[in-house]
Amino acid sequence: MEIAFVEDAAAIARCYPLMATLRPRLSREDFLSALPRMAVEQGYRLVCLEDEGVLRGLAGIRIGEWLHTGRYLEIEDLVIAEGQRSKGYGRALLHWVAEHARGQGCRQLRLVSGVRRADAHRFYEREAMTFEAKYFSMDLA
Repeated sequence: MEIAFVEDAAAIARCYPLMATLRPRLSREDFLSALPRMAVEQGYRLVCLEDEGVLRGLAGIRIGEWLHTGRYLEIEDLVIAEGQRSKGYGRALLHWVAEHARGQGCRQLRLVSGVRRADAHRFYEREAMTFEAKYFSMDLA
């Protein structure tokens, strides 16, 4: 099993089909154009988990800072391929990201998960994550 940052355009393109399973409304074109911009403007990075040369999981992460908690790493996207769940890939990816966050001086690991993703919520709770807040949004377009 290998976990690493996705660095080049060809590797990013190879990640799109898996990301699309998590974000089905995201077109390939938008994915490929947004990632470089998000990397520069927001520090977004894509992490992939491969096993036996096959892409099994992805995490989209960025580091931020809040006045009341300090530096944190937020997982904006986390997906394990269908048929590959409950094989330890999610745990391995989450733990790799947590170690990266510690190495970057982060005090907390965060993520937002859709309200209907009960299986994902159970996974996060098993991995010692706690439910701390509600996330609100407002469409502006």
